[in-house]
Amino acid sequence: MMRIDPLVRLLGFAGAALLGAVALAAQQPATPTPGPGLDLINERCGYCHTTNQVFAAHKTAAEWPAVVQSMIDRGAELSPEEQKVMNDYLVATLATDKKAAGAAGH
Repeated sequence: MMRIDPLVRLLGFAGAALLGAVALAAQQPATPTPGPGLDLINERCGYCHTTNQVFAAHKTAAEWPAVVQSMIDRGAELSPEEQKVMNDYLVATLATDKKAAGAAGH
């Protein structure tokens, strides 16, 4: 039977723990960017679901406005001005293609 050096075993466990921590951190949404859009999300979206669901969603710049409209259709209360602020915030901070969206706007 082959013996594994205790140091090698320890390094193996440490490496596995580090990989697990990295994988878990990758699943956690980043700290949201402050602003009026974030204020609206915190005030309005949390009635029906956690705001973490918003920040963990993977939507493109084209998809976010449709998601917001869908929430309004389901009863979320946003004025047209608030809807624009929220859409702008979500596209600028969370869109999966925000670099492409920003380049298209210039």
